[in-house]
Amino acid sequence: MKKNNIPENKKSKLNFSNPLISINSSKDFKFLWLGQGGQGFAMWSEMIARNWLTYQLTGSAFAIGIVNLFRAIPFITIGLFGGVVADRFPKRKTLMIIQAWSLLIYLIMLILIYFELIRLWHVYATAFCLGLGMAINQPLRTSFIPQMIDQKHMLNAMSLNSMAMGVTRLIGPAIIGYIIAISDNNVAPAYLVSTISYLFVIYTTLKINIKGNPSEKHNKSPIDDFTDGIKYMIYKNQTVLWLVILALGPLAFGFSYISLLPVYVDESLGLGAEAFGGIQSISSIGALLSTSLLASSGDIKIKGKLLLLTTLIYGFGVILMGFTKTIFIAFIIATFIGGSQSVFRTCVSSTIVSITDEKYRGRMVSMTMLDMGVASMASILAGKITDIISVSYGMLFCGVMCALIGIITFTIHRKLIKI
Repeated sequence: MKKNNIPENKKSKLNFSNPLISINSSKDFKFLWLGQGGQGFAMWSEMIARNWLTYQLTGSAFAIGIVNLFRAIPFITIGLFGGVVADRFPKRKTLMIIQAWSLLIYLIMLILIYFELIRLWHVYATAFCLGLGMAINQPLRTSFIPQMIDQKHMLNAMSLNSMAMGVTRLIGPAIIGYIIAISDNNVAPAYLVSTISYLFVIYTTLKINIKGNPSEKHNKSPIDDFTDGIKYMIYKNQTVLWLVILALGPLAFGFSYISLLPVYVDESLGLGAEAFGGIQSISSIGALLSTSLLASSGDIKIKGKLLLLTTLIYGFGVILMGFTKTIFIAFIIATFIGGSQSVFRTCVSSTIVSITDEKYRGRMVSMTMLDMGVASMASILAGKITDIISVSYGMLFCGVMCALIGIITFTIHRKLIKI
């Protein structure tokens, strides 16, 4: 595996006794991290607003699943080429283009809602357009990190990235849920907040000095680069392949329970938008605590065991949530769900980046985006089960599939437990 050819003054010198200090030790990583936080806040705010808006327009969990499908179609169709883009083009410039695109979509939604022109097809179309940006954005950001820091600090940096998402997930949904509630269920203010957040994201990207140029010239076509990435995963680095398959549990089937939350809050708890946002915010407390611990721990040697444990906690947590009728207990369960999901995602991302040759990193990270496509289909199935039977059984489906995929993957590819 190639070592990172990074000048010493460009690398971070992470302080594990206080992980927050490490953010300031690399100026470029600091701004990338701040941008991740701003993007996370915008994403969580928009997700709350879009799901709640869809439920207002239709009253159907199945319709919310369709929205998530439209968001995920780009991941299914062109998402894997997001890694090709990350490996072929300067990362900083490409990030700017993608972020400007997302900002435009937020503005369009804000205008449609404010002037009461919004229709369900607008929700579907703009979800698809946002998915286009997301499919390229995250492989870019994740593959950018190794150009800023040392290999041995990868888990720390990935944990800090997850921490940024955790903090915004803690703050964003609660704030947006409250704003929607006091605005008489009007979601326009949520899109205004998301728009302002994305202006901040663009500002932080402008402050990054490293251009993020590719490690080598790509003389082949994008299609050839894509197939080379597939061959690398199948023939040269099967651990990445099995990590991608494993991720389909917590990050696809497990995470799809989010699409059922509007129905769960309304029918099982008898509450409104503030509780909907509150549950998602509470789940991020566990995420924040767990990623803070990971960020302080250095390069831990039990990632495989953590992956199995968090997969099971996530799956059984979702099942318990579905049959809970009390908001206080739902909050406790959500904390464990958030913590397990965050540890799982961080371990998967840091392992893939660490064990992948530099020239393939963007493509391998984009492989993890497959969970978005599967999650959309899982949301539709769970939504249909919810509409036909109940939301409890919809969540039961999500939780069982999450745990089952984890158990099967670790049984077939036993090397994963030794990561």
